Amino acid sequence: MVRKNLSVLFLALGVNACGGGSGGSDGASDSIAPNPSLTTFIETTQESSGFLVKASFGGSAQSIQNLTGGDVAEFINSEFNAPPTLYLNRVLQTREPDGDFPRDIDSDLFWQAIIGGNDQLRQRMVFALSQIFVVSKNSIPNAEDRFAAYMDTLSRNAFGNYRDLLEEVTYSSVMAEYLTYLRNRRGNLNTGRMPDENYAREIIQLMSIGLIELNLDGTPKLDSNNLPIETFSNEDIVGLARVFTGLSYQGNSNFFASPSVDNRFLPVVIFPQQHSELEKSFLGTTIPANTSGEQSIDIALDTIFAHPNIAPFISRQLIQRFTASSPSPAYIGRVATAFESGSFSAPNGRVFGAGSRGDLEATLAAILLDPSFFDGSSTQNNNFVKIREPILRFAHWARAFNINPDTVPNESLLGNTSNPATRLGQHPFRSNSVFNFYRPGFIAPGTETSQINLTAPELQIVSTTSLVGYINFMTDYVFNRTPSGGVESFTPNYNAQVALADDPQALIDNLDTLLTGNRLSDNTKSELLGTLNATPIRTGNENADRLRRVQVAIIMVLASPAYTIIN
Repeated sequence: MVRKNLSVLFLALGVNACGGGSGGSDGASDSIAPNPSLTTFIETTQESSGFLVKASFGGSAQSIQNLTGGDVAEFINSEFNAPPTLYLNRVLQTREPDGDFPRDIDSDLFWQAIIGGNDQLRQRMVFALSQIFVVSKNSIPNAEDRFAAYMDTLSRNAFGNYRDLLEEVTYSSVMAEYLTYLRNRRGNLNTGRMPDENYAREIIQLMSIGLIELNLDGTPKLDSNNLPIETFSNEDIVGLARVFTGLSYQGNSNFFASPSVDNRFLPVVIFPQQHSELEKSFLGTTIPANTSGEQSIDIALDTIFAHPNIAPFISRQLIQRFTASSPSPAYIGRVATAFESGSFSAPNGRVFGAGSRGDLEATLAAILLDPSFFDGSSTQNNNFVKIREPILRFAHWARAFNINPDTVPNESLLGNTSNPATRLGQHPFRSNSVFNFYRPGFIAPGTETSQINLTAPELQIVSTTSLVGYINFMTDYVFNRTPSGGVESFTPNYNAQVALADDPQALIDNLDTLLTGNRLSDNTKSELLGTLNATPIRTGNENADRLRRVQVAIIMVLASPAYTIIN
């Protein structure tokens, strides 16, 4: 299947063509009237399975059963209160005598968390935030401690306030290195040296307000000529770049000194003699000359955070990472309102958020508990369809079949899954650029999704090569062919499915609930049934043949549009 064919699959899941997420500003296509009888109570395993795909890395049979018959607002509340998975201290405990760490120990711990962790929603948010506040190990290899510290920053702040997150990210040593403001010196008029502008540009463009002014629903504001209004100019970048000068490793007295193994992962600090003493003007704010570095950063982050764009710009990207690749203006507006107010009320009266602008708990609750998911309108609307990226698909398989996360370090294939020809084509914290794996506004050219103006960011990493690579990679895991060397590895538990192998229809129904939330199409079910009936269970070889029938069924479901695309 090439990209056009995948977009056809995107539409084939009951997605109509009533208008895309980049459409008109009124958001009427999915506006929802107040419904006092609305409930977030989950009655069926189908509903539980579908919700867990949005709010976790996928459900197991047990977690699906546990959620069925309960209120998902209470489930989310329990997830918000679950102890966070943290990484740095565990990485530091593995330090070797030469000061280095086992290769990819940070990555192994993250795989373990998303497969077997008890704070699924938080780690899903970590993954989402890592695609907005991008740092990539492709550019900074052998930095396990620094990446673990950064993962802790995202994990601690996942349900906190966006302003606090902006600050912790700014002082992160790995972000400072990745976006080149580490040891960024003040300008020198005599030599013509200018402060590095990289972080100044990206914190505005990618991490906060974007390129054009937005309404609360994410639609562009237009000038008198009906054209979008740019949010910043090059002069703004020049002024803001002066703010992020003088930052280097703490624990050193010398601005240029190399860090020790004990301080390279700590937050960077200001060296006053290297911080620009000049006036700094940007985004309508002027910081007076001779303002200290710490004060300048505080004022700059306050200014960025106060911009009206931040609520719709960030809300849209978080929606894309959880529930909808092409969210409508109405959906964005509802979530952005929760971001602005810092509060969201569920139908059962549960209130999320501390009431302060930028509250991520309120924002995430608004994303997951949007009324459209509980009044039936989302299943009829293309604004509530999400393409699942490869990491989410792989993690769901692992969770569905009770993979032991302790065996992650033995899986050499998981050290770097970025190669699209032979692996997943995506790996946590390894995007190819600061723009993430894909652009949030990407519309796949030459596709049916583009004809109705649907954004589909995940399609940016889809190609014939990546589709084949994904299937081959998953086949090795589904058929338990990894790794080599006789070490304990990922061993999927198919016992429940093997018990159904003599009844292909029952097996299909089981996998349909477990993996897709009962969204397999009739055509897919028919193909599955024909294939399974043609996979014999031979006398004397019953156990092996039953297992093979199950494995064939699973890989076919994992390749289906119902597994790739959720709504």
